[in-house]
Order: sequence, then C-alpha cells, then structure tokens
Amino acid sequence: MKCNLHASAWLALLLAAALLFTACAEKGPADPVGSGESDSEITDVGQTADPAQGSSDEPGTTADPQPGGDVDPQPGVVTDPQPGGQTEITEPDPGPGTEPVTDPPTEPADEPAEEPVTEPVDFGDGTRVVQVTLDKYTVTVAVGESDMPWVTMLPTTAPEKGEIWTSDNTEIATVNSWGKITGVTEGKCKVTVRSKDNPDAKAVVDVEVVPKELIHVTGLTLDKYEVTVQVGLSDMPWVTMTPANADDKSEIWESSNPSIASVDKYGRIKGLNVGVCTVTVQSHDNPLLTATVNVKVVEKPRVMEPTYIEGILVVNKTYALPSTYNPGVDPTAQAALDAMTAAAAEDGIELIVKSGFRSYDLQTTLYNNYVGRDGQTEADRYSARPGHSEHQAGLAFDLNSFEQTFGSTPEGKWIAEHCWEFGFILRYPADKEEITGFMYEPWHVRFIGKTISQKMKESGQCLEEYLGITSAYAQ
Repeated sequence: MKCNLHASAWLALLLAAALLFTACAEKGPADPVGSGESDSEITDVGQTADPAQGSSDEPGTTADPQPGGDVDPQPGVVTDPQPGGQTEITEPDPGPGTEPVTDPPTEPADEPAEEPVTEPVDFGDGTRVVQVTLDKYTVTVAVGESDMPWVTMLPTTAPEKGEIWTSDNTEIATVNSWGKITGVTEGKCKVTVRSKDNPDAKAVVDVEVVPKELIHVTGLTLDKYEVTVQVGLSDMPWVTMTPANADDKSEIWESSNPSIASVDKYGRIKGLNVGVCTVTVQSHDNPLLTATVNVKVVEKPRVMEPTYIEGILVVNKTYALPSTYNPGVDPTAQAALDAMTAAAAEDGIELIVKSGFRSYDLQTTLYNNYVGRDGQTEADRYSARPGHSEHQAGLAFDLNSFEQTFGSTPEGKWIAEHCWEFGFILRYPADKEEITGFMYEPWHVRFIGKTISQKMKESGQCLEEYLGITSAYAQ
C-alpha cells in the first residue's frame, strides 16, 4: 500500500511537469514585468524541482507535496494539478506599497533661442535725420552734479543735426540745449532728445538722481590781513576755503565800524571816512572758522594818476587817465587775445581786431569828430572823452564789426560765450547803459584777468557793479 502511494505521487509529479512543459511551449517564455531579460534567462522561472532535493524555498521551484497531496502555492511556482488536468501558475506578488516601475518622462531638448531680428533703417536719400542714438541710455548723477550723453544723428550725411532736449520732470533733473543733465532733487525721470530736423526721431535717457554727500569746510585763510583804502575806493581780500571741493564755501562779512568802512557780501571793503576798523569774514558752513582784516581809510590824493581798484585799472566816465599815460598795447592782454583768436579759429570762428590801443591825442580827434557829426549828448553814449577811453589803457580791443547786430552773429555769440575763459569781459552789455555810461557794444572786450572775468561771468555783473563804483562825467 505504501509503495502504491509513493508511485501515485511520482506519477502526479511527472504529469504536472508534462503539462507545464506543454503550456510553456504553447505560450512562449514568460517575460517578468519590466525585466527585459532574454529567453535563456527566464528558463529558471517555473522550473520543476528535482524530486531527490525535496522541498525548496527558492522561487521558481516545485514545492514538496504535502500530506493529502496538496502543495502550498508559492509565487511563480506550479501548484498541484487541478481537476480536469489543468495546472495553475501563480504570478509573483510585488508586495504591498510597491509602485509600478516606469521610465521617467523624457524632457524635450531645449531649442536654441532665436536672435532678435533688427529691422534695417531706411535712411532715404540721406538728407534728413531718421535715427538718434546715444552712447548711454541710463545716467545716475548726484544732486547738483551733471552728466551728458553723446548723441549721434543718422544718417551722418544729414545736414541738419540740431538737438532738442527735454526733461519730463525738471524738479528732479534739468537738461540744457547741449544735453547736459543736472540733478536737482532725488528721484527718477526721463530726458528725451529729438532731432530738430525730424522730431519723430528721438532717444530717451533714464535718469536717477541720488543724494550728494556733503563736504564741509575745514580751513579759511586770506591773501592779506591789512588793507589801506582811499575814501570812496574799495579793496577786497581773497578768501581761500579748504578743502577746495567743499560744498558750501559761502562767506559772512561784517565791519566793526560801518561808518569808516563798509563791506558787502563778497568781501569788498569800501572806505567811507578817514579812520581805522576791522572787518571779519566767517565760514557759513563752519562758523567757528573766521579771519580778521585790519582796515585803514585815508584821504584820496588830489594828483591825477591811473586809478586801481582791487588791483584793476579803472577807466570810465568817473575815472580818467592822465594825458601823459601812453603805454601801448599791454603785452599780457595781447597774449590773451592771441590765445582767444587761436581757440576761436579751431571752432571755425575768425576774430579780427578793428581797433586796439589809442593815444590820448587820437581819442581827442575821434571824439571831436563824433561831437561835430552827432552832437555831444549822442556822442557821449558811444565815444569816450579824451582820458576816459579804455583803449588808452592798452587793455581794450574792438573786434570784427561796429554794428550792434554783431552780437547775434556766430562770431559775436562765440565772444560772449567764451571771452571770459581768456580773461576778457564784454565791457558794455546791452542792459547796462545806465550803469556803464555807454551804449551796447558787443564788439568791445576788455582784458581783466581770468580770476575776475570768471567771477563776473558767474555773477552777471558789469565792471561798475562788481567794483561798486560809478561812471559819470563831472559835468
């Protein structure tokens, strides 16, 4: 009986193996999910165990039959044949919480960015501006400081390249006709430049105005601490505040006795009566910094001599030169004129001297001729009496033309704009006839030195205003 049972078991195993072989042959080798293995690598799955080895826990083997002929189903193994001669094959369980294995999505390759296409500019026949470009389109300046973009008008063949500059907020930044942008208060604005020839052609500058760090005065000195002046005349010490780039170098002046000598806000000390006093200057930025000038006022001499006020030779209707004063052209003034003429030539401006030094006798002849032609009242408006002409001092030059319209010519405008750079002033401005005593003369320049010419340019004063003197004939 025992032998028959063993024989039945072996027979069942052989039958199961045969059925498995037949199923595999019809179905083909199983491909584990996502394994990608070859047929030869899969032959181990579902392999029938050698009966001699007994039971095995390895996947892919047939378990030893249990009592009653049952076999425990294991993942991927062949179980006991079912009724009807069928064999059940159990697929391996991936286990709880296991995600199916999938390949990550493939990102599409980045396509190269297309370069922006610059539309060609049609310059037409080249006679009109169609495009405005700048060397910079953003400007950052501190309050009170300036910057200026460089403009290029295209095409370069266009004859009219004039510029029109505007700021959309002049409370933040201003711009002049040359494109000089100056910060006024903190903030941002835009400055636009347009072609005067074609206002549609423009460029815009983004402007940011930032705070300026103040630099304070730390030192104050004078070029002289003793002054002697005549009654009715003036003198002015030269103040130096350090550092040179201090933001507030304004001065506060005060006289200890204004009945003897007065002093104005520029430090001009004028003698009023004979006596002595002191004049003090104080730094507005740093009131602890002061300097004192000892002043002596004396009587004015009666002898006629050339009059110097603050080192300046004064010749006008009040102050005359002796008839014997005959120096010729001042060499320093001539050198300055030569330099100015050369600079003007580089800008395409030709300056021609029409009249330079005149002696006392030549002025007498000219004045008398004008009086005979126009009468004394009219002649006194444009011609100086003998001894009262700046030409006799050798420091004055008449340039190019004796017409008042000369002031509106390129040459006249260049002189008005640049003569101060070489130590000259326009001696008789258009709106100062009641002060200077002479009518507008845009051709008449007077050498006075670069230091004073710069101060007068900045103040807008004529010489009489700057020195605090009059210009009127005694009779």
